[in-house]
Amino acid sequence: MNISALVTLHREGCLAQPTLRSLHHCADSARERGYSTELLVVLDGADAETRRVAHAFAVEHEDVVLCEVDVRDLSLARNAGVQAARGELLGTHDGDDLYSTNWLADCAARFEGEPRSVILHPELTVVFGQTNWYFWQFDQTDEDRYRPHAMLRVNFWNACSFSSRRVYLENPYQVARVGEAGFGFEDWHWNCETIAAGAVHLVTPRTIRFERRKAVGSLNSAHTAASALIRPSRFFDQLKEV
Repeated sequence: MNISALVTLHREGCLAQPTLRSLHHCADSARERGYSTELLVVLDGADAETRRVAHAFAVEHEDVVLCEVDVRDLSLARNAGVQAARGELLGTHDGDDLYSTNWLADCAARFEGEPRSVILHPELTVVFGQTNWYFWQFDQTDEDRYRPHAMLRVNFWNACSFSSRRVYLENPYQVARVGEAGFGFEDWHWNCETIAAGAVHLVTPRTIRFERRKAVGSLNSAHTAASALIRPSRFFDQLKEV
């Protein structure tokens, strides 16, 4: 199977380098287990330092593909990356996080023989930086923890995901610009839309995302501060029918 590891960069500066190295280690691990990989870096209106870091990394590593856009939006940048990706399988990653080296390979292994349309997430998220804590994610099939109606108020899975490229093509992310239309939380909305489309969200055991929390610059924090709402979703329409 071919894997595209998609990472979006905007104004991460030097923080992009450890993220790129982390994902490159993931790609190396996947290749050792027989998968072919590409590290697809989407530069969306990136500042000079971020572009310098990305281009220098691409010179050092032949499997790195750069895609430059100027959409000024995380969701639209991800969509552009999905369009440019060459992998049958695809993972989405933020530009200042880190990942356990088994992340890509173990996700790809879960797809082998899986008849369902599944979306995979890291089992454990470790938050570091401005705050320090951790939390576990869980399978949508866990009836003791997954409550569909709770999705009206909480997002069960973070933005780091792995699935077939087809799932991302059929369920594009919606615009996430803060304050533009009062809507936000693009990953929460995407999770709802994909469930409505029949996908099942699962975790890949023993995988970890290390999420960097900054004092400023967090899109989720900006949406919260702006009192943004999640967009209408087919998923909520389906809940009314239950």
